[in-house]
Amino acid sequence: MISLEAVDELRRITPAADAIEIGGAVTYTDALPYLDRHFPSFGALVRRIGSRQIRNLGTIAGNLATASPIGDTIPCLIALDATVTLASRSGQRMLPVESFVTGYRESGLAAGEVIAAIRIPLLAAGQDFAAYKVCKRFDQDISTVVAAFRLERPGGKVAELRAAFGGLAARALRARSVEGAVKGRPWAPAWLADIDALLARDFTPIADHRGGAAYRLRAAAGLLRRFQLETSLAEPMRVEAL
Repeated sequence: MISLEAVDELRRITPAADAIEIGGAVTYTDALPYLDRHFPSFGALVRRIGSRQIRNLGTIAGNLATASPIGDTIPCLIALDATVTLASRSGQRMLPVESFVTGYRESGLAAGEVIAAIRIPLLAAGQDFAAYKVCKRFDQDISTVVAAFRLERPGGKVAELRAAFGGLAARALRARSVEGAVKGRPWAPAWLADIDALLARDFTPIADHRGGAAYRLRAAAGLLRRFQLETSLAEPMRVEAL
């Protein structure tokens, strides 16, 4: 194993007008101020990853490279339409994070490549984003279900919903049936009535000591309903802040 900790080029965070680029060796701790500024719930989720000591060494790129189906940051990156830059002696190439993870702990990382950077587009005007984690303990625990949503709804109707879940399949995936069902419709509870059945079309969760298959589907449905509620209040907020 080779540590990339001292490679300065991989420890850079590059803000731009429409995105932030986080180097492959940037720690969770160093990334947090940027996540807090642009994606507060992403930052709140990262604070639940391990201990402070782990966050001082661990990286978002490392979490992505494991391609774990319950990797906390992966649904966030997918929902935000992030891309990953892969570098090797032969040059660089870019992939959407959604395409980078190819299966259970499998990725598109080729031999000799490293993750050079992750580019996360900033939210456009009128877009909402939130991330959620369900686990047995609030802090320092492995996810049972992790979810992230990015919503665009001009005029009150859904133009686009990106709904990404971890813990429901062999890899983090978008809930395509749910996304299609709400598109063009008012962002209201009535249009989420069939969400349980729609999620069952997209996912066949495993059952293990963290949660059964039925529980995972119900939890996932509940998180999307919560997102709908929180983004429909007169003053958008997280339920735990009430």
